[in-house]
Amino acid sequence: MRIARIAGQGGAELVIVAPDGSSWLRTGVPAGPDWLAAGMGPLGPAAGALPETVDAALLLPPVVPRTFVGVGLNYRAHAEEQGRALPAEPPLFLKNPRSLAPPVGTLPLHPASVALDYEAELGIVIGSPVFACSAADAEAAIAGWVVVQDYTLRDLVRPETLTIAKGGPAMAPIGPWLTTVDAVPVSQAGALGIRAWVNGELRQDSSTVDMHFGPAELVWRIARHMPLGPGDVIATGSPGGSGVGFTPPRWLVVGDTVETEIAGLGRLCQQVVRNS
Repeated sequence: MRIARIAGQGGAELVIVAPDGSSWLRTGVPAGPDWLAAGMGPLGPAAGALPETVDAALLLPPVVPRTFVGVGLNYRAHAEEQGRALPAEPPLFLKNPRSLAPPVGTLPLHPASVALDYEAELGIVIGSPVFACSAADAEAAIAGWVVVQDYTLRDLVRPETLTIAKGGPAMAPIGPWLTTVDAVPVSQAGALGIRAWVNGELRQDSSTVDMHFGPAELVWRIARHMPLGPGDVIATGSPGGSGVGFTPPRWLVVGDTVETEIAGLGRLCQQVVRNS
């Protein structure tokens, strides 16, 4: 199933998105920030609901994580383009939940940086509480997937400022909907095409098969040390092709359009604008 959270007249609501992403059915179910934790049971269309064409302007982040974990250097090609070795343990950082943004919208240039970069990532959405558990329980805690664009201020990427480098306004768009594990099982999530374009130019073109730590292993390793709960998100790292990997680096500028797509999960789109 593909579940989107959209802006409605009476507040956010859930819709069921068609497998091809072209239409949705309204459910009549309210979608507050903690909707996934509410344990609603089976979700179905409202009585008399008819297919409506997807309106990207209505899309909200499908979940609102209380804990948003980022993973560094988790793709072999991305580590190679930065001249760094693959880690024995996943390098982790916490992303600012206030950086969360809808799947389609604008991205303001950050006033403290001149090196805005892009990173296409697979996002794991947690569906049930998990902590200090077995590998099997970690996998069972995965509700599904979102596309994440982990915008980064490269000139602030240092251990002591990494959270700041990832935490500016609208720098964490996710979506376009939650694709549940019944539609894309955990066994398939480790082999999905992942791409990013800048102004129509394909910059990142890879597969999640290049990940160093797979989705279930990441949940297990993270949950050994910190509790995760419904609606939390893990951004699993980015493949090669980010702006930092070019010579000279190719940073984003005002007017650029960034599109991010993962096969079967959907596409994000942001346009870079001046900081107001």
